[in-house]
Amino acid sequence: MMISTITRNNVIKKALKFSAAVIFWFGVWQSASMIVGENLKLFLPGPVSVIKSLGEIVQTADYWAATGMTLLRIFSGFALGVIFGIAAGVLTCGVDALDALLSPAFKVVRAVPVVSFIILAYLFIDVDNLPVFISFLMVLPMIWQTVHDGMKNADPKLCEMAVCFGFGRIKTLLAVRLLSCREALITACAGALGFAWKSGVAAEVLCTPEVSIGHHVYRAKGNLDFDEVYALTLTVVILSLIIEILFKSICKRHFAGKGGNNA
Repeated sequence: MMISTITRNNVIKKALKFSAAVIFWFGVWQSASMIVGENLKLFLPGPVSVIKSLGEIVQTADYWAATGMTLLRIFSGFALGVIFGIAAGVLTCGVDALDALLSPAFKVVRAVPVVSFIILAYLFIDVDNLPVFISFLMVLPMIWQTVHDGMKNADPKLCEMAVCFGFGRIKTLLAVRLLSCREALITACAGALGFAWKSGVAAEVLCTPEVSIGHHVYRAKGNLDFDEVYALTLTVVILSLIIEILFKSICKRHFAGKGGNNA
């Protein structure tokens, strides 16, 4: 009972701190909008007009269709990036030749600006699938790096114990080294989710698949409807926060069920 009360109090404190931060930054936003004056207010509308615009567009079917397709594309790219990133991390940790071959390529992907990949991929990939590919490409090296480094730095004592129990090389890689980096992997996945959102929506804005948030942002910018541009951007931010919170909550419950440490 006491633990439940402490947990509830901690949740309330976090919620209050978050709310205070949101109110503060909305105040800064409103102040900036007032300072620029009427001449530039077109490009920096206040939060009230943006929220009003958001309230209008959420009542349209196009908004929900675009949001659903954007979610589907980005989740697909994220899921593929996580799956292939984990596989690449395991393979490069277990096979030195693959490590030497693939590691430079993944590091190059991390270093190159996302807009460069969007422009190049636009020449070869259908616009509806391009955001999926870009999200995948941005997530892949992040997950690979976490798994690769985590497995390489696994506790030597656990690895020695695995040998004593007769574990083979593959079983040691999967049952000992990979599991030892699961908390770091969850943290990396949470960060990768946000990056998948940013890169995926950026790809949509540049290649404008018809049913997407990015297409609506591009159209609103062309119409000089910056209230809608900000409202759609706010949608992306809110969805990203909700998904990250849900992801972390699910992972924490999973660890609690397994009797492990919370990530």
